[in-house]
Amino acid sequence: MSTELTVPGRRGGTLGAIAVPARMRATMLRRSLREHPGPTVAGLVGLLAAAWLIRYALRGDQHTLGLLAGAWVLGWIVLPLLLGGGRGRVRPAHLRLEPIGGVPAAIGLLAASAIGIGPAVSLVALAALPVHAARYGTVAVLVTAGGAVLLWLLGLIGSAVALEVVGHAGGPAGALLTGIFTGTAMGVAGSLWAVFPWVSVLLVAAPEEVVRAMAYVPSAWPVSAASGPTGQGVRLMATLVGIVALCAAAYIMLVRRVIAAGAPFRPRRTTAASPAAVEREWLGWVPAATRAVAGRELRAWMRHPLRLQYLAFAVVYGALLAGLPILSDVDLLLPWAGPLAVLGAAAMSAGLVGLDGTALWLPLTTPGGERAEVRGRALAWLVLVTPIGVLLTVAGILLAPDIDPLAALSTLPALLGAGASVPVWVSLLRVRPVADPRHPTAADNPTDIVSVLVATAAGLLAAAPVLALMIWGPPEAAPLLPLVGLLGGAATWWGGVWLADERFARRGTTVLAAAGQRSRPPGTVLPLTWDAQWYRENKSTAWALGLLTVGWIPVIPQGLMPLVFGIDSGWIVAGHLSGSAHTAVGLAMVGLGVAMLLTGLVLWDRRPQPGGPAQPAPPG
Repeated sequence: MSTELTVPGRRGGTLGAIAVPARMRATMLRRSLREHPGPTVAGLVGLLAAAWLIRYALRGDQHTLGLLAGAWVLGWIVLPLLLGGGRGRVRPAHLRLEPIGGVPAAIGLLAASAIGIGPAVSLVALAALPVHAARYGTVAVLVTAGGAVLLWLLGLIGSAVALEVVGHAGGPAGALLTGIFTGTAMGVAGSLWAVFPWVSVLLVAAPEEVVRAMAYVPSAWPVSAASGPTGQGVRLMATLVGIVALCAAAYIMLVRRVIAAGAPFRPRRTTAASPAAVEREWLGWVPAATRAVAGRELRAWMRHPLRLQYLAFAVVYGALLAGLPILSDVDLLLPWAGPLAVLGAAAMSAGLVGLDGTALWLPLTTPGGERAEVRGRALAWLVLVTPIGVLLTVAGILLAPDIDPLAALSTLPALLGAGASVPVWVSLLRVRPVADPRHPTAADNPTDIVSVLVATAAGLLAAAPVLALMIWGPPEAAPLLPLVGLLGGAATWWGGVWLADERFARRGTTVLAAAGQRSRPPGTVLPLTWDAQWYRENKSTAWALGLLTVGWIPVIPQGLMPLVFGIDSGWIVAGHLSGSAHTAVGLAMVGLGVAMLLTGLVLWDRRPQPGGPAQPAPPG
C-alpha cells in the first residue's frame, strides 16, 4: 500500500521539479519584457527575417535553403555568447540545492530554455523547410516538419551547452568567439563588392561545390530526405535523430556534473617551471629581465579575454579581406593575408597598457625595469604574431601560385618591426584605463581611433619604401625588396623602442597614474538620429566623424588599389586614365584622403568635451 502511494508521489514530485525552471524562466521573461523593450524589438526583426526565409522557401533553391537554415541554427547557438544571452536564463547551478536528478533537471532546464522570443522565432523560421517540401506532397511535409523540429531541438540543446560551457569556462573562450564573429562581420562588410555577386548567384541556384558540401550538413537533410529515395531519407532522418540524442546525452552529463561539483570542468592546475628549465629557455640570448617580461606577456596573450579577442579579430579580418575577393575570381590579395593580419594586430594592440592598471609600478620600482618592460612587450608581440603572419602569407601564396608574392613577403618584416614596437609607445602615450583590470569585460575598450590610426600609419610608413620601390623602381631593383623590407622593419623597431623608452622613463609616474584610474571623463555623446541642435553645438565633432569615415575612400579604393594592386573597376577614377595621368590621379587621391584623415584627427582633438571646454593634453 505504501509503495503504491509512494510511486505516484515521487512521480508528482519529479514532474513538479521539472516544471519549476520553466515557471522561473516565464516569470523572468515577463518582467524583462516590461522593463526592457530590446528583446521585443529583436523579436520583431527576427520575425521579419523568418518571413523572408519562408517566402524564399516557396520558390528558392533546396540546397541554399538548407544552408540558410543551418546558418540560422548556428547563429542561435553562437550569438547568445556574444550578446550576453546567458542573462536571465535558468542554469544548472541554480538547482544544486534541489532534490532532483540529472535527467529531470536537464529536461526542466531545456523546457525553461524553450520559453523565450528566440526559440519561438527560430521555430517559425525553420517552418520554411516544410513550406518548401509542400511541392513534394503531404508525406514530404510531415517528414520535413519532423526534421525542422529536430533541428530546433539541436539549436536549443546546442545553445544551452554553449552557454554553460563557454560562459562558465571563463572569458577567453567567449572572447575568442567574439573576436572571430566581429572579424567575420567586418571582413564581409569590407568585401561587399566581392560577396554580393556570389550571394546573388547562391540565391538563384547553389553552385555544384555547395551542393556536394550540403550532403554533409544536417540542416539540408530534412528536405533531402523528403525529395530523395525512401532508403536515403530513412538514413538521413535516423542520423539526425542520433545527433540530437548524442547532444541531449552530453547535456545531461553536463548538468549532472554541474549539480554535483558546481562547475562543468575541473579548474586547471598551474605548475611552476623549474630553475633548470628556465635556464634552457629558447630566448636564452635575451637579457633575463626582458625574457621575464616577454614570458609574462605571452601568458597574458593566451589568457586575457580582451587580448584574445583583439588577436582573433585581427587574424580573421585580415584573412577575409584577402580571401573573400576570390569569390569574384580576384586572387590578387591572397598573398597579402599575412601583412593585413599583422597590420590589424598592431592596430588592435595600441592600448594594451590600459588593461594593466597599477601593475605598472613593478617596472617603475625595478632598476632598468622600464627598458625591460618596453622590450619584453615588443618581443612577446613579435614572437606571437610572426608565425601567424608567415602562415597566412604562405597559405595565400599556395592558393594563388600565379601571383608574384615578392611584394607581400618583403612588406611582412617591415610591418612586423613597426607593429612590435610602435603600439607599445602609443599605448604609453595615450593611456585609456578600464574600469576593473581584474575583471575585464567586452565593454572595456582601451583603444581609441587616434591610437589605432597612429599604429596603422607606422606600419604603412615602414612598408612605404618597399611599395615605392615596387611601383616606381626599375625592374632590376626587385631583388632588393626583401632587404628594403628588413631595413624598414628594423628602423621602425628601434624608433618605436626608443620613443617608448623615453616616454616610460620620463613620464612613468604619469602613465601609472593614468592607468590606475577607475573612471574616465565622460565621453562625447553621439546622437543615433539627426539632431540639428547637437550639430550646431558640435560642428567640429560632426565634421571629424565625417572626415574620418569618408577619408579612407580616396586612400584605399581610389588610390592604393589602382596604384599598388592594379585594380581598375568602373567606379575608380584613375581606372579611366592611363600612363602618367593614371599615376598622378592615384597619388592625388591618396594625398586627398590623407589630408581628410589628418583634418578629422585635428577636429576630433578639438571637439568640445562634456562638462566643460576641451583641456589641453599633458606635455610629453
